[in-house]
Amino acid sequence: MYEPSSFGIPTETVGKSAALRSLLNLVDRIAPTTHTLLICGPTGSGKEVVARRVHARSLHPEQPFVDVNCGAIPENLIESELFGHARGAFTGATSQRPGHFRQVGRGTLFLDEIGELPLALQTRLLRVLETRSFRPIGSNEPLRFEGRVIAATHRDLPAMVREGRFREDLYHRLTVFVLEVPGLDQRREDIPALVAHFAARQPRPLSFSEAALERLCQAPWPGHVRQLRNLIDRLGVLALSERIGIAELEPFLAPAEPAAAGRASLADALLALEGDNKLQAAEQLLIDRALQLSGGNKSAAAQLLGIGRKVVERRLKSREARGQEAELLLENARQRIEVAKFREAITLLRRCLGKLGRRNDARALRFEVYRLLGIALRGVNGWLCAEACACHEAALQAGEGLNRDAELVSMQFGIWVAQLMTLELGRARATAQDMLQRARDIGSPAALDEAQVAMANTLFWLGDYEEALACLARGGLLQGGEGEARNGLQGFDLSALALTFEGLAAFQLGAFVQARQAMQRLLLRCGEDNPHPFNRALALQGAVWLACLFEDRERLGPLAADLESLAEAHGFTFYRGLGQVFRGCHMGSLGAFDEAERLMLEGYQSHMLNHGGRLLHSFQAWQRGELLLQAGRPAECESLLAEALDLALERQERAYLGELLTLKARARWAQGDQDGAEQELRSALSTALALGSVSARIAAATQLARLLRQTRRAAQAAEPLGRALRGVASQQTPSPMLARALQLLEELENSR
Repeated sequence: MYEPSSFGIPTETVGKSAALRSLLNLVDRIAPTTHTLLICGPTGSGKEVVARRVHARSLHPEQPFVDVNCGAIPENLIESELFGHARGAFTGATSQRPGHFRQVGRGTLFLDEIGELPLALQTRLLRVLETRSFRPIGSNEPLRFEGRVIAATHRDLPAMVREGRFREDLYHRLTVFVLEVPGLDQRREDIPALVAHFAARQPRPLSFSEAALERLCQAPWPGHVRQLRNLIDRLGVLALSERIGIAELEPFLAPAEPAAAGRASLADALLALEGDNKLQAAEQLLIDRALQLSGGNKSAAAQLLGIGRKVVERRLKSREARGQEAELLLENARQRIEVAKFREAITLLRRCLGKLGRRNDARALRFEVYRLLGIALRGVNGWLCAEACACHEAALQAGEGLNRDAELVSMQFGIWVAQLMTLELGRARATAQDMLQRARDIGSPAALDEAQVAMANTLFWLGDYEEALACLARGGLLQGGEGEARNGLQGFDLSALALTFEGLAAFQLGAFVQARQAMQRLLLRCGEDNPHPFNRALALQGAVWLACLFEDRERLGPLAADLESLAEAHGFTFYRGLGQVFRGCHMGSLGAFDEAERLMLEGYQSHMLNHGGRLLHSFQAWQRGELLLQAGRPAECESLLAEALDLALERQERAYLGELLTLKARARWAQGDQDGAEQELRSALSTALALGSVSARIAAATQLARLLRQTRRAAQAAEPLGRALRGVASQQTPSPMLARALQLLEELENSR
């Protein structure tokens, strides 16, 4: 009854775009677990197809897949549909009816459009998820719910939570994992494959010319995959020919917007011109157009405009003088940015903007000014500087149509950074994907490197470590490009960034040798012989981060101090705070807990958080929680970790999710709640397995083995630890964490 074919819903996913591959990789990891999950994405993007894929790869694919559209069932019937009812429960209930929670058995209950579920039923759904039991309407007998819930929505649930239209506690219950289904605009390279797939399902074979396919790839698809499928279905019935070309295709596409006409439309177009002084902008536009039509003849242009030639000459001379001054200021600013003198560059660039005003003929200059001003502002005020983001947006607007595609990709890099640092990870991934596509289209190696690093960075924070490494490998960026200089369009040392996230991802995957090699290469870039202070800060960031993970005290303290002093000397506020956090980690390892806590709080709250540090919230919470636990303050540790976990789950920041869960369990253990700690450690282990995080898996299994041994279940302790170490125990140069786990396993096996 619940087989996909009975509804005509396609069960396969079509396409090979990076956005789709990343989604399917995560689906295949999450599917063989029992966790609830939320599937988000625009209407028509294929959320139900994704849900069916999760079910097909679940622990019980032979069990029913029950799909319920919460927005399609009348409110007075939906409770009975979900929970069922007993005979006589209400007027008309002449027999007992099993609800969907019972029909699903151990299968999957797919609640589509969960945002439409009434608030009263949200409470009942939350209760089912918490207790795994429910009561049909009119019955006193609780029934066991053994299935899995997958919810989907195209709505902004966090906004609905803020407005009180969706329960916050239910939201957090549903978002153990969140899958973002990309819209068709984020995976346009999949359109030819989707067209071929849908065409093959038609009653007669359809084929498409190259021009028709290109037209389909360029067309807007507000209805996404569903709209594309419907179009092919219409062609399959109504097209006169089985060979679809442009002529056959155009009548089936949405008509183009009619051109603006008339005096009112002309006035509206002029009022939409860039800048505050619309009259001046319109004047410049008219002069430029008149000169273009007259072939540069000023007398003819003046006659077209109905003014004297001298008026045209005066306007052009004034514009030329301001342009020359602006170009000189721009060149001086560019030279200062090259040596990281960002504050001096900001002053020059603002003066340059004043010279340019809002001239329409200076778009190329204005584009470059905004581009460089964004770089300089971000260098001083951090990754999340609002003014820097505004400059990137202004540069994108000015650069359209200037044939500056490589620089436009660079501006997208700045926008991507802002999205990443505010934990808008779904949007950040979409922007990185768009950067990749643009970079491939224009054939710019520097732009492609920048886009590959952006995508790998985003994937790491989403917890997709394997795909992050694969992304770097596709770009030839592993081990920093093997010594090859890889500077991005903005002058950043992309090799240092690539090495950082290669090392971090490799560490999470248990590839400790590869992670150490990345750290060694970063150390070579940290020296004072590195001529660019900002690039040196990037290398120091990666080296000190990995030194912290490897518990390398000898390197951790000096590297953290170097990062802090370098950042303070050059005004890199964000990196100054990061240096303080890592210096706090070092002080904590020496037992100076009060000083360590002071440094961590000052670094994160005073410097990082105010300058884009929200992305590192999980990492610093993990390290600060470890400090509190060692200082004998487990209740404070648990409170800190609970808050960090809420934010991580809400924002899909999964990079250190397993570590947070493990530390929270340890805090409960330290407070004497051994049963609660054991339950949370098993949950942490399950989460680490789902994410593929080997390091988190080892940490959770080690703590679980210690707990079992302490509670006199030593015979059971070796099994989960041995399973967690499978495939990593034979590595050379292990991390201290792995060495401790191996030693504990040996002790447990010897005690049998």
